[in-house]
Amino acid sequence: MANEVISADLLSNGGLVAELLAALVHEQIYDPTDLRAVCTRVPWTAGGSTTMAVTSLPAPAAYATAAETVAIANSAFTTSEYTLTAARYGRAYEVTDLVSVAGSPVDLQVLAGNLANGMSITISNLIAALFPSVSSQVGTSGVDLSVDDMYDAQFTLNSASAQPVYTAVLHPVQMNDFRSSLRGETGAMQFSPASAEQLATKGPGFQGAWNGINFWQSDQVSSSGGNRLGCMFAEGAFAYSEAPVSLLQGHIPADRVIMNAGELLIELTRDAAHAETQAMAHYYPAVALCEQARAVEIATDA
Repeated sequence: MANEVISADLLSNGGLVAELLAALVHEQIYDPTDLRAVCTRVPWTAGGSTTMAVTSLPAPAAYATAAETVAIANSAFTTSEYTLTAARYGRAYEVTDLVSVAGSPVDLQVLAGNLANGMSITISNLIAALFPSVSSQVGTSGVDLSVDDMYDAQFTLNSASAQPVYTAVLHPVQMNDFRSSLRGETGAMQFSPASAEQLATKGPGFQGAWNGINFWQSDQVSSSGGNRLGCMFAEGAFAYSEAPVSLLQGHIPADRVIMNAGELLIELTRDAAHAETQAMAHYYPAVALCEQARAVEIATDA
């Protein structure tokens, strides 16, 4: 037989194309953990500064004894403060008109969705970046995280009178090391993995509970000197604020805004001369370590 119509000939002669885009779009894996869930939210107050101070009241103290006719002297009531400074964060994607003409599945809606998902990653990165500034530390450099490290962190917080329930935010490597160490433990104290209901309430990243500690996992936990720098803390250790993007609306024409999510604004910019459209995300978060005694850093092998 001869003159068969074969795919190789059609491919070279215009009868076939090398590839077609499928209707399905695959999203690459990423960690969507949002650490705002474990921090104190402070509503943003616009009062003529990018920095907002939060007053920290002194702890109550025991009364002094005094004889019946002796006056009790005034005691000092010394306050302190922590500050939240809003800073500009953003990301932009730009797409040409020819991309749409060609029928690409990558359009402005896809780009805007990708930008929106980056907001929780940004704030989680900022929160995790505070962990190395915690003064108390447990763990051994270059050594895998163990159950003993978690006890040490818990004891440190208890000694400082930081009240449970405690939260531990660990890198995936640290979480794996903890689970590996836990396998060698005996006794009635068991790790309780996150249920479907807990995940629905707390969001992705929550791993479960053990010994009065809620465990979260985030790949935003930083590293230094060959160690991952996680953290265990009590409620009120960390705070965040987000300036509402409604404050920007007087500067941005309404017809250019394609997403207004309260704390996130995405606008379009058109460059007609180059036949390009840019999607730009605007975000103004602030984070702070509120009180050193409420947290302990967990530095273990990366």
